[in-house]
Amino acid sequence: MARRKAKIDSGMENQISLFDQIEEINPWKFSAPDYQVETKPLQGRIREAMNEAMKNSGLKRYEVAGRMSEHLGIEITDSMLNAYTAESKEGHRMPAEFIPAFCLQTKDYKLLEILVAAAGCRMVKSDEIYLLELGRVQQAQKTLQQKERQLQKEWERLRKTAR
Repeated sequence: MARRKAKIDSGMENQISLFDQIEEINPWKFSAPDYQVETKPLQGRIREAMNEAMKNSGLKRYEVAGRMSEHLGIEITDSMLNAYTAESKEGHRMPAEFIPAFCLQTKDYKLLEILVAAAGCRMVKSDEIYLLELGRVQQAQKTLQQKERQLQKEWERLRKTAR
């Protein structure tokens, strides 16, 4: 049995869908990264993120240090990681070149997200690129469909006036 085409009231063609309105409710939703409005100093947030990442990784600190050492080709010890994460060790900060290896080994990217947000930006992970591109394609399709409807209307109008 063939499906019937849904009847659309011609007066509703230009009506914005409910879903479009919901998406437009808060256009600034993603404008300021969450970490940017934190009251805690950046170094404290970095330490917390590192501690959480190591705790949630399921690895011991010496395992994280060993894996980072293998990845970087530089000796990193668990004592160094302890110094980077201890509140009492104010002068000890992890070098920036260690951060990607740390994130890869703990499989936690919150540390990078905090740093990127402190610069007023957002981080997009590799697998999320596909979602962004899909969104761009869908937006282009939507724009083309609107243009097609507009052209159809014009064509119908011209055909009616030509008769």
